[in-house]
Amino acid sequence: MRIKRFQGVEIPVPNGSTLTKFFFADQPQLRNAHIEAIQFYNINATPYSILSGSASVTDADASKSYLTLYQGDLQLIYQLPIVAISNIVKSTGAYVFDLPGMNDQDISWTKSYVSLPTALATTNVAYSFGIYYYM
Repeated sequence: MRIKRFQGVEIPVPNGSTLTKFFFADQPQLRNAHIEAIQFYNINATPYSILSGSASVTDADASKSYLTLYQGDLQLIYQLPIVAISNIVKSTGAYVFDLPGMNDQDISWTKSYVSLPTALATTNVAYSFGIYYYM
């Protein structure tokens, strides 16, 4: 995949939160953008979030996290396991697998969210994403 444009996005999880659903904030720079791919950065890829510097969500919590994306009122993706879009693997050296394509979808960020069946074990962390897009 050729990078045309890239934007880091994060969802903070406040200290002591017992919520099981975390919504994206409005992303004005991504309004009407055609999303080519979304990448989730696990704690092994980026120990700290790309925007605020908060600790990244743990692997245990990421493994029980699911992504739901909307386009307007249409639910495009429902409960995609976040680990499915976490493609950076570190062993002796980091390498990257291909990301699933998003078919140039326009995302309604404020309706989209990450959900879990139970509250996170660790709070005061952030879900970090990389958004590959074009206008």
